[in-house]
Amino acid sequence: MTGAEKRGLVVLFVAVLLFVVGVLPRVVEKGGGEQRVGRAGAAMGIPRPAETPGGSGTSGSSGTVPSGGASGKSPGGTSAGVDDPDGGERADEPDAEERAAAFEAVRAGDCLALFDTGKGWNTRIPQKVDCSGEAGLSRVSAVRTGWSACPTGDGLSYVVSVKDGKKRVLCLTRHYQPGYCVLAEKKVEGGSISMRLGAMTAVDCKSREPAAPYNTILHITGVYEPSSGRGPGQCARATGDRTYYWSWQVDGDGTLLCTMVYAG
Repeated sequence: MTGAEKRGLVVLFVAVLLFVVGVLPRVVEKGGGEQRVGRAGAAMGIPRPAETPGGSGTSGSSGTVPSGGASGKSPGGTSAGVDDPDGGERADEPDAEERAAAFEAVRAGDCLALFDTGKGWNTRIPQKVDCSGEAGLSRVSAVRTGWSACPTGDGLSYVVSVKDGKKRVLCLTRHYQPGYCVLAEKKVEGGSISMRLGAMTAVDCKSREPAAPYNTILHITGVYEPSSGRGPGQCARATGDRTYYWSWQVDGDGTLLCTMVYAG
């Protein structure tokens, strides 16, 4: 083999190596009985984040109030628009085998590319993903069999698989991240404004027509764990911040979710 031929093989090997290292991790992979998604979450319809505006009160807030803003409250443990607790699933559905296998592969602590679009879950086949990536919108807090109850409240929900009379229930905790957007239903009654959070929803921030009954897109400005020391409504991001916030205690009242109406 000539020197030129050897150099050509070396170049080809490097090119292949770069492809494997730099490209393959970004695409959906199948193997080991599960599906995973890399950084290209958009390939699975995962909403993208938008730039989070500064907390100045001049970045499209719906009004100005003292720091901390307003606090919303949404009843129930599931988002409006999500399928019924059993998701309408029947053991005789065409995808029952695949669905049951996907549920069987899930363990507590796994993250799923699963969220409420405003009209129901984005997929009937839960796909395991990297919890640190943009696609991990739901974390599995527990796996139950039968009708064992899952925790309820804002940011908590569950999905069910039924096959041959056997049920497998995945208890879910919504994974919120600043910069992303969620849906809400704004109501004005007697001069009073209330906001009901679609706790399990995720949506592209620039979506023009939220799915009914939702009529408002909220931009997540902060997600604060109990260790932050922040109490309900304490969403200010800077001294003198007068942004109008809507906030909720989510995940069993352990996490403070701060949002503002998305202004583009």
